[in-house]
Amino acid sequence: MRHVNVATILGALSEFKHLALVFCAVSVGVWLPNFGSATKPLVTPLVIFLIFGSLREFRVTEINPLSSAGVVVLSLLMSYTVLPIGGMQIASLFLADGALIGFAIMLAVPTTAGSAIIWTRLSGSDDQLSILISVASLVLAPLVTPVVFRLLVRSRIQTPVEAMVWDLLLIVGVGIALTLLVPDGTVSKRTVDRGAGLAILLIIYSSVANLDLRSIDIGDVAPILLVTLFVLCGGLLLSIVVGYSLHLQRVSILPLFFTSSLKNLGIALFIALSYPSPLTVAAIVTYYAVQQMFGAIIVDFAPSWSPTRS
Repeated sequence: MRHVNVATILGALSEFKHLALVFCAVSVGVWLPNFGSATKPLVTPLVIFLIFGSLREFRVTEINPLSSAGVVVLSLLMSYTVLPIGGMQIASLFLADGALIGFAIMLAVPTTAGSAIIWTRLSGSDDQLSILISVASLVLAPLVTPVVFRLLVRSRIQTPVEAMVWDLLLIVGVGIALTLLVPDGTVSKRTVDRGAGLAILLIIYSSVANLDLRSIDIGDVAPILLVTLFVLCGGLLLSIVVGYSLHLQRVSILPLFFTSSLKNLGIALFIALSYPSPLTVAAIVTYYAVQQMFGAIIVDFAPSWSPTRS
């Protein structure tokens, strides 16, 4: 009988620690939703903290505008045109009504700056590039998101543009203000990174815990999960193919994927307030939870992927 090396097994399991943490946050939100109402008001401050944690290390002088401009434009095109159009084509085959609207909202919103940058950093990729793309995506969101959403749903439903603009200005503005006001060295990088990880988990828990699961059939969630996986896998494949075609290194390819495919939960949920169907919120939360798990898997496998391309 073969001897089982416990240390080897534990070492292998530790490689999936990020995925395990995200899965725990989702599970706790499902089975212990009692604190959901208490954590819901924390979502906006947590998103602001994520932006602060990401921007505090941003250095314009460390970015080559000539080499970064192409990747920035490419990511924005993927995020606001290619993936929404392609994703909606797939979603319309499996989803309808509230779930389809929720998916359209998620595809139309900007990148989730905090998560995209944190996952980029944890994967050992170019987080400065990820910050640049994320900021550009947020700045464009008030103009681009309503247009993309209306094209995706193909209806006369009014999008709360003005409220969305103020929400973006609040989140980004306060995040930038904190970055400028808090002196360097006041908060250590280790503390910010740990706080950012905790913030992501709390946002996931709050979103899942505040769902009215009793009104949602589990059979309605399975197609949402399937479509989300299709879109994220398609986004990763597209990023790799385009990245290799343009001779990009891994440190640029992963930010391209994270910033184009990971979507902003807070802004999506804000827009969803105009739609009463619980499936709309379920689609948004499912996409967000799966994209975080997807990011965790990539981070856990990233060390085995050579950062250079010969």
